[in-house]
Amino acid sequence: MRFDQFDPFEVLDAVATPVFVLEIIKSGEAVYSGWNRAAAEISGMAAGDVLGKTAQEVYPGRLGRSASEKHKIAAISGQRCSYEVTLPLASGDRNIRTTLTPLFDCDGQVTQLVGTSQDITDERNSAMTQIRTATHVETIASEMEQFITMAAHDLRTPMRNVQQLADLLRDGFHDLGDGKLEIIDLLEEVGIKATSLISDVLAYARTTITETEAEAFNIADLVADIAAVIDPRDVHRIECRPAQISTDKPVLQVILRNLIDNAVKHSGKSQVSIRIEATQAARGDLSITVEDDGQGFKDPQIAFLAGGSFQYETGFGLLGIRRLVQARGGDIHAKRPQGGQGTFIQLSLPGTLSLRPCFGRAPEQMISDRAS
Repeated sequence: MRFDQFDPFEVLDAVATPVFVLEIIKSGEAVYSGWNRAAAEISGMAAGDVLGKTAQEVYPGRLGRSASEKHKIAAISGQRCSYEVTLPLASGDRNIRTTLTPLFDCDGQVTQLVGTSQDITDERNSAMTQIRTATHVETIASEMEQFITMAAHDLRTPMRNVQQLADLLRDGFHDLGDGKLEIIDLLEEVGIKATSLISDVLAYARTTITETEAEAFNIADLVADIAAVIDPRDVHRIECRPAQISTDKPVLQVILRNLIDNAVKHSGKSQVSIRIEATQAARGDLSITVEDDGQGFKDPQIAFLAGGSFQYETGFGLLGIRRLVQARGGDIHAKRPQGGQGTFIQLSLPGTLSLRPCFGRAPEQMISDRAS
């Protein structure tokens, strides 16, 4: 279509988008021959200020030279192109995306360029905000991992001291049948299990640097070890159906440790029931469900696990869990059960469920009897 079939000024002024026309003169330069009302409004320059001039004459310095170069390239190539510039306007600096469309004469020569401009300042600001937020969260997460690693390393010594104190208390202790010996045994068990879990955390810290191989284990045994530390007095009902699985054990240990601890701490009741189960999902993936009957997560926390944005109410613990799952190629989401009480969490991790029976515990026995 030839642009000279229309009255350019009448047509252009009817368009709400900023539009300009560049005429290619004999020297090969592009000068403004059309400048619609929308272009005048957004730029603050009337048509008389730009017509007959090149971009370098209209815009001073590097901006004008860059725009003129883009115009020449479009005229020579005869191809549609886009570029972005920052214009110093009366309302402040604005990011503008301009698209140039060439018009040809009967001989196929570019005679004019029609330019349309779009203000993308808000789009750019939004993108930069997202980048800054992502960088900030990533920095926090990295610092969290470093802190957890250092804290876990430092905690190993006091946990060993707990075991030694239990031995000292037991030495020469006379059992009067009042339950104090059981408390000493329980103290030692907590020290042993906590030391084991701390070692797992340190093992996970190493997996963030190097790839780890899947490990075969019974998920019920893992849950029982976690429960022994979180609930040493067996106040809560923490159940897990026995299943032999193969997956990244340190990662799953950290995830379940946080989810179980969160359910116990924020249950809002004296006794909470937590049920964990592993099933085979898609080929190469395990599905792990954690369900409790406590007061449940807040709405921002549920939304965050489902892929939403991080908020203060979300908590940094859930940030670490989601990053762990996603870093291993898995997924996680949470919802309220149909009854409306508690939380139902489902996550996936690369792994497999063994089809052979688990002989560690009876298949129908749910693990809540750690002391037996």
